[in-house]
Amino acid sequence: MGASETQDPPALSAEIVQERGDVRDGVVGIVVTNESDVDVVVDHAEYRSSALVEPLVGGDDSSIPAGATRALRGELPTPTCDDGPIVDEVVVVLDDGTEVTLDPGDPYDQIPTLTEAPCTRLDVEAVVDVEWLPIEVPEPALGADATVSIRLTPTGAGELAVQSVDATVLLAVVDAAGERATTVPLGATITADGDAQTIAFTVRPGRCDAHAIAEDKQGTIFVFQVMVDGEPRTLQLPSDDATRDALLGYAAASCGLD
Repeated sequence: MGASETQDPPALSAEIVQERGDVRDGVVGIVVTNESDVDVVVDHAEYRSSALVEPLVGGDDSSIPAGATRALRGELPTPTCDDGPIVDEVVVVLDDGTEVTLDPGDPYDQIPTLTEAPCTRLDVEAVVDVEWLPIEVPEPALGADATVSIRLTPTGAGELAVQSVDATVLLAVVDAAGERATTVPLGATITADGDAQTIAFTVRPGRCDAHAIAEDKQGTIFVFQVMVDGEPRTLQLPSDDATRDALLGYAAASCGLD
């Protein structure tokens, strides 16, 4: 007898997991395990959370054999950025319309932090307009460092202090002595009634294997320590598409892989 013909819903469990390769695109997986002894077909799954303005929806007619697990992936909706505890649940909708409501597991303690990064980015973008400028690479690029520049223009809504930037999984940052570093100070403050400022920092490849560069997912996401209206925050800022492509091309050229 198939799962859709039984009166009781099948035994399922669900976890919320964001893989490293999905961070840049804001994709999150609702990982559903079929703990029953029959196959099930899932129309979709929803992660409903008080931290999101609408449910995260993942999956599309996914068949899950007995004992198997499937990651039903979807784009993280806009966060509410409200304070207070997170109230959440997963609703798995089967192909016959049956809904199975589950308490989501959090194997990597990601649920509390899923919305921190986008909320910080929204708070920063309320204070400044962010513009990625073309990277600067000497010629020839082989063995050369590159300069990354970001133009920050005040919106008039508050103050932003950019204290430092960290190395990424692909790119090291370079300190004032020309040495590879894990973090370098920036020391820029943009006030509501002040002028636009450009922050610039130097990078060089932190690794030179072709596989890492070709399949990079996180190497052009820069992490800044900032103060937003006096409050310390950690800003994860993905480079725009043009900058990402330019940085990956630079890394390959600097490593002699192009």
